[in-house]
Amino acid sequence: MKTTTTECDVLVIGSGMGGLRASIEARRAGLKTLLVEKSILTRASASIYAGALVARVPPDYLVKMGLAEPGMNFEASIEDSFQYFVREGARTGGSNFTANQRIAMTVACEMQTRAEELRDFGVEDIYAQRWLGPPAVYGTHMMLPLLAHARKIGVKTRIMTMITDFIRQDGEIVGAVGFDLRKKQFVTFRASSIVMATGSCGQIYERSYAPIRMTGDGLAMACRAGATLTDMEMMGFDNWGVALDGVPQYWIPGSVARTRGVLRNAQGEAFFLKYAQEHRVAGKGATLSLDDNLSRRYGRPFIELVPHLIKASMTEILEGRGKNNAVFLDLTKVPKDLWNVDSKGIFTQNLLRGFNLQEHPLPVAPICIGDFKGGGVRIDERGRTDVPGLFAAGDVSPGSSLLYALVTGVMAGRSATQRAHATAVPELTSESREWTEDQAAALETILSRTPSHLGDPGSIKSRIKGIMWKSAGPLRDRQGLQRGLEGLKAVEEEAIPNLSASGSYRKLREAMEAINMVMSGQSIVSSSQYRTESRGYNQRLDYPDRDDTNWLRNTTLTRAGDAAMTVASEPVDLVFMKPEGYEERAT
Repeated sequence: MKTTTTECDVLVIGSGMGGLRASIEARRAGLKTLLVEKSILTRASASIYAGALVARVPPDYLVKMGLAEPGMNFEASIEDSFQYFVREGARTGGSNFTANQRIAMTVACEMQTRAEELRDFGVEDIYAQRWLGPPAVYGTHMMLPLLAHARKIGVKTRIMTMITDFIRQDGEIVGAVGFDLRKKQFVTFRASSIVMATGSCGQIYERSYAPIRMTGDGLAMACRAGATLTDMEMMGFDNWGVALDGVPQYWIPGSVARTRGVLRNAQGEAFFLKYAQEHRVAGKGATLSLDDNLSRRYGRPFIELVPHLIKASMTEILEGRGKNNAVFLDLTKVPKDLWNVDSKGIFTQNLLRGFNLQEHPLPVAPICIGDFKGGGVRIDERGRTDVPGLFAAGDVSPGSSLLYALVTGVMAGRSATQRAHATAVPELTSESREWTEDQAAALETILSRTPSHLGDPGSIKSRIKGIMWKSAGPLRDRQGLQRGLEGLKAVEEEAIPNLSASGSYRKLREAMEAINMVMSGQSIVSSSQYRTESRGYNQRLDYPDRDDTNWLRNTTLTRAGDAAMTVASEPVDLVFMKPEGYEERAT
């Protein structure tokens, strides 16, 4: 395999919102910046499929008619925004007060400025998720102008190049290795700073709406390099995954019409109404009327109901009151004209053309949404990991949403820039050069190995997905998590050593993704097993309650070299805000 070496000041991996914004920050500081993507630029991340940067305030008439609730917007005070982030959690990392409050405050303080700044980079409308008219163009209205601007100012780009590992030298990250799928060559990168913006690991699950290349690469690489992962058990799901035979695993967006739906089991019972009453989910002012939308019905914004909706739906399915591993979203009584009120309703009708929502309840089941989660590579409020030279932004770190990716992209890009200005691109030691040669040889072995069913990358990935869904899906318990660990260990010991790419560099990418999925899966299962409570997206059947007394803590996961993963925890830093009535333990 031919080997080439490339040098730059700042290497950015991943071309979603976080990666593009970090690369712009580094390049406009005058640094030689290289943006590397394992697929096509902007197309492998969740950013290109996202909606608006912020939840635009809907027209007043929709609010007055009870058809929509006011969304979060830039007019809210910094304090209100911060408190929302900490309580709701997943948008800035964590669930129910496990978010890093310094990061949440940074996002709250900077989000308006950073969003408006996008106009300077060619983004015309930062509020493009329109409520009326045809469906919006999702993230393309932001991502494509950002990419064009990055190229205009001199950011170099390289596509179809998969980074497989970081070069750690004298305790610092000084470069990375990987391979170019098109040129069919092994590549080594030397850099003063590296920014990971590789996204989450949503494709690790059997039921997933995440982009196909979202396989946890950055999570696994960072872990192998000695960085700390945090709150990996907080991998997120949503309740509105289509479960129709022969139909792709689409996710139904939260339109005005959908929020009027009623969840029913196979017997036709409105089970979430019963669940809400029994589990005290209903908030102040809840009507509990099935004729109202979800927010009015239960007295809480529907996004805050998501973990409860998932738990209730999965309980019905697991206890035999579903059908074909699904429950039903009854939209038959929703007035037909409400489907045309907003773009998301129109999108849903187009998505499900051929299925009559006015006559038949829609089979739905929880599904992994790649950017719904609160765990990842631990960073501080400046985007720095705990390994010098390595920075992270977007969904690879503990948080989600375009807004989070935008602000953390600036944070990480700025910190990477400061380091690059102060640190020359390092020369590799003889030991590091020998290590890179070993990495190239390992890839060559996989590439040339005789194909077998046991070592087929696609089959291995499918096996991992099944294990993860059954053991660490929306509802978990000790026995299932243990079976998951054992299953992943079997994959690691039996299948991974036999990986074969059969001479195909595309299959070699699949093979490396499989390796990363195993490690990411182990981190999720191990962290969930360690947290003996239910909080946010980590729902344990054997520990059904949230326990602030013992578990207002962040889980941490580390791995040194080839050693086993070590899971621990540390108290959440409640620097700005505490749960109501919370008292810290004496110990």
